[in-house]
Amino acid sequence: MKSNLSIFFKGMIMGVAELIPGVSGGTIALILGIYERLIRAISNINFTFLKGILSGSFKQSWRQSDTNFLLFLVLGMIVSVLSLSSVIVFFFHNFPFFLKAFFSGILFTSLFYKPLKPEKLDKKFFLGFLLACLVITLAWSFPPNEFREVSLIYIFFGGFVGVCAFILPGISGSFILLLLGIYELVIISIKDFNLIVLSSLFAGCLVGLLLFIRVVKKAYEDYPDHLLGFFYSLVFLSIPLLWKSDEWKISLPEYQLGYIETFSGLILGVFFIFLLQKLSSTFRDI
Repeated sequence: MKSNLSIFFKGMIMGVAELIPGVSGGTIALILGIYERLIRAISNINFTFLKGILSGSFKQSWRQSDTNFLLFLVLGMIVSVLSLSSVIVFFFHNFPFFLKAFFSGILFTSLFYKPLKPEKLDKKFFLGFLLACLVITLAWSFPPNEFREVSLIYIFFGGFVGVCAFILPGISGSFILLLLGIYELVIISIKDFNLIVLSSLFAGCLVGLLLFIRVVKKAYEDYPDHLLGFFYSLVFLSIPLLWKSDEWKISLPEYQLGYIETFSGLILGVFFIFLLQKLSSTFRDI
């Protein structure tokens, strides 16, 4: 029981991380010491597992696949997401510059959370860096998405790509949703229990998880330097996208209070990273 409660609390911390763009749930799993177990448990959810469940060997299949670990971890994440979604929607509507600055502070600070070693700055790193530059340039060429016009297929795609980001330490699924322009829609849908949008997102996550976890895991193992450069560039260059109001324009405060709001959000975003690191260290050995 104590073990399950510990897993539940660790899931809550990961849920907080995944809800905030720029904070990777995979990174938090590493800090908490459960990343390898998480990857192994997800990989065990395959046709052999389903066959064992359907053939009557429920307890044996459940235990061998470490499904109990996944269950309590996911429950903890769900509690965090449901609890905080209303707060984020409130700030979206009432304090947009504060929220943008808060996310910007988190994104910027996350780049220095684990400083790069000089030997990592090689050709592979810069190749990944340039690839991310291309992705961000393409993102800049499109006007901001009006979430009311987003199709369910696009939301499915967002879940599909976002869950792959969740598997990799260094980039969050919510950051991918932000990059795709559907983060606000997803948060509002969680708050309002919009089952149509959430079902499409969940279906994308499920398909992405089942199809690509092994591919993503292998890429992380075989091309770590490429991915490191890609993630660093993607996070750093995406910060201006938070402030984008038109195709090539930046939206900034036009009043004094707005600058105070922005500065406060930036400082709290930096502080949030250190607070999350402290919480992760506290729960690591529980």
